[in-house]
Amino acid sequence: MRLLLKYLSKFKYKKYFLRLIHYVWIPLGLTLLFVWQNLLFNNWLEIYPGQYFFRRGLVTFALGLILFGPALFFKKIGRHFYLFIVSTFLSAIFLAEFIYYKYAGGFLQASSIRYIGEAATQTGTVISLISLGLILFCLNFLFWGIDIYLFHRFDKNYSNINLIEKFLIIIIIAGITIVAYGHLIRVEKNEWGNLTHLYQNIFDYDNYVSKVGIIHFFLQDTSKLILQKKQVSPEDKIFYKNWLENKMAATSTPKYFGLAKNKNLILIQIESLENCVINQVINNQEITPNLNRLTKDGLYFSNYYSQFGPGTTADAEFSTLNSLYPLADIVAFEQYAKNRYYALPHLLKQNNYQTYSFHGDVSSFWNRANIYPNLGYDQWFNQDNYISKNPLGGAFELSDKDFFEQTAEKIKTLPQPFMATLMTLSLHTPFVIPANLQALKLEDANFLSQTQKDYLQTAHYTDEVLGEFIESLKKENLYNNSLIAIYGDHGSYTDIALSLNEKNNLTIGLNNSRVPLILLSSQLELTGENIMPASHLDLYPTIINLLGIKNSNLMLGQDILNTLTPVMTRRNNISGTIKTILTDKLAFQSSPDGIFEHGTCGDVATQKFIEVENCKKLYQNQAENLKISDLIIWGNLLDNK
Repeated sequence: MRLLLKYLSKFKYKKYFLRLIHYVWIPLGLTLLFVWQNLLFNNWLEIYPGQYFFRRGLVTFALGLILFGPALFFKKIGRHFYLFIVSTFLSAIFLAEFIYYKYAGGFLQASSIRYIGEAATQTGTVISLISLGLILFCLNFLFWGIDIYLFHRFDKNYSNINLIEKFLIIIIIAGITIVAYGHLIRVEKNEWGNLTHLYQNIFDYDNYVSKVGIIHFFLQDTSKLILQKKQVSPEDKIFYKNWLENKMAATSTPKYFGLAKNKNLILIQIESLENCVINQVINNQEITPNLNRLTKDGLYFSNYYSQFGPGTTADAEFSTLNSLYPLADIVAFEQYAKNRYYALPHLLKQNNYQTYSFHGDVSSFWNRANIYPNLGYDQWFNQDNYISKNPLGGAFELSDKDFFEQTAEKIKTLPQPFMATLMTLSLHTPFVIPANLQALKLEDANFLSQTQKDYLQTAHYTDEVLGEFIESLKKENLYNNSLIAIYGDHGSYTDIALSLNEKNNLTIGLNNSRVPLILLSSQLELTGENIMPASHLDLYPTIINLLGIKNSNLMLGQDILNTLTPVMTRRNNISGTIKTILTDKLAFQSSPDGIFEHGTCGDVATQKFIEVENCKKLYQNQAENLKISDLIIWGNLLDNK
């Protein structure tokens, strides 16, 4: 203390102030730029802070000081190197998170970094989402360059700041940090009058980013990934065993059992196909005329919903084939590829089917080459097995026309009965097809954005070539000898459903995740529309009943045609908690804080909200199902069956 007082007594304030400014203005400027970049990021994505504007600004400023302040403690070369590393890190997060949010409508998680190789196939989509304004997230490097120039041009006798100055800087940064984060995490009353704080029950990540900024989100998500341990405890195994014992096998033969016995199975998973385009007319034009016709030829499920997490298409495929929920924060296709699964191809192999998968991308995409053997596929066709004759110029080289035409040639040579899974590519962002293939007249559809118009044009194109594929199956006598399921994998992230006036106020969280399911078979006694709520989990048990194969009870979905208690549950990504539950009688929508009592419960028949307690038992049952699904995957629990 005496040393400090002695130093201060001899202190020349003006000279010291100028010296301090000389050394700190670059880190301070970078900190202020960091605050501005966070503001731009949220405003451009329309994630507004509301009452948290000052709080977010203060805590972002504190984080900027923490990130850039240490540059003052390095000597010249070390300082430049440190600022470059931090600037690169922050710019990369801003750009990656911004582009991913524009693409998927959510934030890129730290756990998804392991799947960075999958982005190579999305180059066209990424390019379409890049704009000149994004250069503002790279202004850090301008400051970094100025710092190098000034120090090398005007400060050749550079000397590092002394011990007292370092101490003062630490005190200042620590003080600002304590005030900022203390203000951030202070306990306060929420809108329900309960005492809470920011880090309690983080479920709505748009809301979270609005309060603290995207860099805080990424750092928090990274720390969670490092610290979390998804292991199955002995208690969890007992919980699973009790659940399995209580899941009694059916004592009677369900309706429609074996209606399509020994028939081929053809699953067609269409990229980004939303239900809102089905039977929809715009400017006196049918958007999907072939699908519209098929909804009348077969059984059309119009209240069917996608299941997906960070793996989007791969998660939809995983849930469909396994009747399990996708994981909330990692991709089962990647992380749990070596698990044992009782997947649909595996079960059909046991019943003398040959099993095949057809996909026009590389075999390594979403690790399919590694997980397919464990799912039970005998053979899978990929990009190497196709020739691109009619490229569209979108995200993928192979067009749906080439895919369907060449797949039709391959299918007709397969030994029967077979299972064939087909996955399309063209209806994928950025929804680019040549002008000569844009058959819809949408020039005066001013209520649609350009992206939505592009989506409809591409959906119309995919519908046309799908119709040609169905006709080719009929010519080869495969249509009458097959059970065919056509369904969308997930939504388009374009808000097209809202623009086409598709909205359910009771379950607003489902507005963009309703996809069609159409079952086609000459043996089906039922045709027309079925409004029973269902999801990807329910297709597996429905199919095997029609094929005359006994349900193993190792699946979480239900046979849509037989269940007396239909239910569809969607979870929040990242947190894994329940987002929405829909039955034929009740609809539950969770609140942003994830607390059950703060959610809403609606009566489907009256379309009115009722007391949330009416949904409590439903909520508890579905929370148990989610837990069971996760335990099965995390603990590879099917390996012992």
